[in-house]
Amino acid sequence: METFANILLAVGFLGILHSYAVYPLFWMVFRPRTGKTPLAETVSPPSKKVSVVISAFNEEVHIERRILNLLETDYPAELLEIIIASDGSTDDTADMVRGQTAPGRQLRLLDYPNRRGKVNVLNESCLEATGDILVFSDANVDFHPSAIRELVKALEEPDVGCVCGRLRFRVKNGVAHEESEGIYWALETWLKTHEGAAGSLLGANGAIYAMPRKLWEACPPDTIIDDFFIPMQLLIKGWKVVYAPDAVAEEDLPPQAADEFGRRIRIGAGNFQALMRCLPLLNPVRGLPAWVFFSHKVLRWLGPFFMIFILIGSVLQALKGEIWAVILLAAQLVFYGAALAGWQQQHSSRRGGRLMGAATHFVSMNLALLLGFYRWIKGSQQAAWNRTQR
Repeated sequence: METFANILLAVGFLGILHSYAVYPLFWMVFRPRTGKTPLAETVSPPSKKVSVVISAFNEEVHIERRILNLLETDYPAELLEIIIASDGSTDDTADMVRGQTAPGRQLRLLDYPNRRGKVNVLNESCLEATGDILVFSDANVDFHPSAIRELVKALEEPDVGCVCGRLRFRVKNGVAHEESEGIYWALETWLKTHEGAAGSLLGANGAIYAMPRKLWEACPPDTIIDDFFIPMQLLIKGWKVVYAPDAVAEEDLPPQAADEFGRRIRIGAGNFQALMRCLPLLNPVRGLPAWVFFSHKVLRWLGPFFMIFILIGSVLQALKGEIWAVILLAAQLVFYGAALAGWQQQHSSRRGGRLMGAATHFVSMNLALLLGFYRWIKGSQQAAWNRTQR
């Protein structure tokens, strides 16, 4: 029993420490070199046509603003096609898109009568696109004026099959959930910067990413996380997936962590589905992409199991009277108590502080992964889902 407890503790601690400490330290030591050519040599008039594809379900609150935002980008209007694909919307989304059409605007509405989920809408809509480049985004996102130009520029590099832009959350001050989410997202952005510079960025963000249309292949119709699966398939085939930090999109965070929790569960189910479909990338002969996938994603997704291992191992050793195990168990209980208190304070006017908010974020993120794993095992997560309200 003692050996079993020690194994649980060792596996749990090593898994969490590797993903959250050793792996970031790896990039601090082995930073990829990013040689930049002078600006005068890189600026050239755009020549490739771009198709922005947005799958929209009941987006009447955002869709007009989204279209105007895209029309205001600095990409040449004659090279910009905007495709709004209504996924069986039951509100005024389709009518609002029709109202935005005008001579000279390459704005197209694909009004699908039945709701089938984002991935199936993308599978059909991308076949309708006429651009050289496919840019994917969401209805509740705002692009900075140069975002599309920066995405296209990144795809001009050899062997690049996909580029992910930078998503910035509009964060409100003084709310523990939003502050802790900002801290977590800052770490993720830092990791993406280094992974992308090495051409080994894992997945993208559905708010802003792009790929050459010639590389598009339909996803399995039950795909849950399309913006992860699509870039990963390109990476498996040997294409580079890069990060363009100057291609910026902005999005509001939901007002409460509870509003985001369901989305994280869905993503958790999609993560485990993607793990099974992307197993070839874990082959060590693939080098850096395999290391990145294992360290940043696989171990992160196994985080809730590592936490359970540590808790069980601590209990078993504490029952034997080991003082260090009692202290370790008490520390975990304090941590989980802080996370619970932080969750409760998000529903009140009291402010819990950043540390409490960070504990809440970490625990809720791993709990969502665990529930997502349960959904994936049961096969209950559908491809069609409702976007979190913001």
